[in-house]
Amino acid sequence: MDWMTLTVGIPCLSHVPLGMFYRDKYYISDECLACLSEINAKINCEDPNTRPLRRALIFMDILNKDLIPILIHVNQPSIIRSTVELLIWLTIPVDCLIPAREMPADISMPKFMVHEFTQFLCSAKEAFLDPNVTQAVVDRLSFCLTHQPLTTRNCEFINYLLLLIRNVLYAPERHINITETEERMHPVGHDTASDGSQQRRLIWVLFAQGFDQILISLLTYSQKGEWVMTIVQLIALLYQRHPADKMQKLLDRKANTNCSSKDDDASNTCQYFDSTNSTITGSSAAEDIGLRFANCPETSRKYDPLVPMQDNDRNGVNVQRISKGKEEKKSKGTSHKQKQNKHSESHHFKTKIICDPSEEDVSQLLVEFIPIFLQNGFNALVGELHQKLIQQDVLVHSEKSFFLWLITYFMRFAPQLKLDEKYLKNVFVIDLLCNLTWDAIHQTEEFEVKSLQPSLDLNPFLRRLHLGITAISEFLQALDAYCTLAESKQTIDNSRENKKQSNVFQLREYLLAINDLRQLFLLRLRLFNPINQSRRYLCEIIKANHILLLSLERATKLSASQKSFDISEHLKQFCCRTIMARYGTALRDFKTNGPFVNDSIFTVLHHVGIDLDQVDLLCDPVILHNFSQIWACEFKLCEDWEDLIEYVVQKFMQDYRTKTDGFDEGSVPGIPDQMQDKQISLYNHTESTACENPSFTEAELAEIQILKTQLVASGFQQQLCWIQKSLLVACSARLGTYVNEEFRNPVACLSLKMRLPCPIIPWTEVQASALNSNLFRLLLHRMGLQTSVAQTVPFPRIPFAWSAETLYRAALFLGPVDSQNIDFDLQCLTKVELQVPPCHINSLADG
Repeated sequence: MDWMTLTVGIPCLSHVPLGMFYRDKYYISDECLACLSEINAKINCEDPNTRPLRRALIFMDILNKDLIPILIHVNQPSIIRSTVELLIWLTIPVDCLIPAREMPADISMPKFMVHEFTQFLCSAKEAFLDPNVTQAVVDRLSFCLTHQPLTTRNCEFINYLLLLIRNVLYAPERHINITETEERMHPVGHDTASDGSQQRRLIWVLFAQGFDQILISLLTYSQKGEWVMTIVQLIALLYQRHPADKMQKLLDRKANTNCSSKDDDASNTCQYFDSTNSTITGSSAAEDIGLRFANCPETSRKYDPLVPMQDNDRNGVNVQRISKGKEEKKSKGTSHKQKQNKHSESHHFKTKIICDPSEEDVSQLLVEFIPIFLQNGFNALVGELHQKLIQQDVLVHSEKSFFLWLITYFMRFAPQLKLDEKYLKNVFVIDLLCNLTWDAIHQTEEFEVKSLQPSLDLNPFLRRLHLGITAISEFLQALDAYCTLAESKQTIDNSRENKKQSNVFQLREYLLAINDLRQLFLLRLRLFNPINQSRRYLCEIIKANHILLLSLERATKLSASQKSFDISEHLKQFCCRTIMARYGTALRDFKTNGPFVNDSIFTVLHHVGIDLDQVDLLCDPVILHNFSQIWACEFKLCEDWEDLIEYVVQKFMQDYRTKTDGFDEGSVPGIPDQMQDKQISLYNHTESTACENPSFTEAELAEIQILKTQLVASGFQQQLCWIQKSLLVACSARLGTYVNEEFRNPVACLSLKMRLPCPIIPWTEVQASALNSNLFRLLLHRMGLQTSVAQTVPFPRIPFAWSAETLYRAALFLGPVDSQNIDFDLQCLTKVELQVPPCHINSLADG
């Protein structure tokens, strides 16, 4: 193009022939499409540090002079498509334009450029406050859905339109003072600088124009996989300023209003819980977790708008376009009662009456959308996102975060509304819970790595840690609530066989076999760091663990295979100083924790001190100090917890009188002493390779045998058995032993399914102590279970490429295999010959 050549890639206003206004009508030029296409191609390849083209377009005010008029006045599909693509590029969040936090600070974007882009985004949000602009976008969405079947090009364009709305909703608001002109234009009391006022107006207009109905309809299409990630981001932005606890209260208020009203037309979609009888504990930090899509594929620096898609037939219902003519607006209901009868009409009525909706108005609007979304879209959205994330080769943190947020935010509403279980068939599945467990373990390891980098901002990783726990907590709470509801409905036949027919009962029984989920909370408690992690996060871990323990206890009583899980054996793992210290830390906030969190803390303290007779562990200074504070302020607790406090204090006083040193450190189970590593060089070794069948020379086998012998002599036999058992579990997964029963070992099975190395997780302090030994890590390195002796990742890894025979051979390196640890048929393996070094044969002969 001449204009690109003359300006060396920087467009000049007089050389961009997109179009012009004539008599309040915008007319495009003959070269409009070619210019838009070239701008789209150039803007994706510009220098990320200077971004000259983007800045030039902003300076020219191409948004208001050309792009918005084209969107409103032009009807040519190719022009509109290119315009929407350019709008997406220009409205990308500033976070996506700034280099990643992990890059050196000297190449970060200058502050004046950040200011320019931020101010442009504010202008873009203001431009979309015009209902004509949003109507143009919504109308084109509806128009695409009326053409059946959906073509690949239409699917792409639908996603483009959704991305544009998402970017506009994410854009910041400009905070300015009211000028004299604005005072004359707006009524008294109107505050243009109020926080979130523009976002409220934008949401209100979108709902009035039927955008909510379009979102629901899009989730009924067979091609919904192309836009589900954008939809979940849109929903997160809609509810960003509306905490879930507040929404629950509004739902209760709405339920009470519907129950007292004679006209129950508005309540025919679902029945509601009485708030006093709700089994859901209303406290979660999900609404306070910052959700960002700075690294989403749709907004990445190398965004490719031409993603190949399948042209499938649509499986869904038609979407009726909502006309916004003045005559139709006048024909809408005019009474307050009429607006409650139909969901769509209520939006039109409210929008006509309220020009500047308040926070409460928008909250009521979103509350009305919750039951509709749960019945018609939530199940499909969760199911599609779950499958999409599992099939990804590369894990995208932002996509995971939005998925976790979706579960955290909306799961609590389902039992509150008594939503039928059939609307959650893709949610209440064991694979979803296993995926949540696997992801939480992955986030735990990632945070341990990132926390070693002093200059790195840990807040995004802390939010993901918190979000993973709250998602599991809300899932377990909803499952427990639905089990309670199902039990209350069984008034005739309460036989055990009948209960198993319900999906929620079967799912709760599966909890007995998910060892990784139980150990996850112990791992999080042990790795809790009060320096960079909050006590609120700690309380979420304790609360989620308590919910799991309650579910396990109930499942054990109703399970036909009660021998498969012993809850007492599991509780013994809490009998250590580190775990008890965490509970003592959480108890510091006993005044603000709330009854449920305090009960979660005291329940485990009671199990450890009374049921397991380890009261000495409760005589910790942190716990005793909290007990004294509870007594001093006469904090009201239940009688059982008061008795526990009194018993622990009396026990401490008795021990104090008999022992001058106060505490008997020897009574605490200790960790095996760390041996002084022999004079073995840990460096200048070649990296282990993850080949299919690694072979070892006689010298390497001899070294492995020497290392193992030294570790056994130093007290690391238990840790060696832990590594051996992990290898056997991976071998079982490789042989398909857990097909349709992946929940038995979700970490090994999901790692195999996602074609990733399987982590060997140190669940306990004893196992973690081995990884602090250079000699133990050298053994793992020699066996190929750790790619570097420098330990770049906290957990060892089992290479994905290892075959079942290789895994079993590696297990034999660590000693004889206990048949109880083998849950697969040895005949499935080819003959495995263990390579034994000559020195070991000689030692056996000498013996």
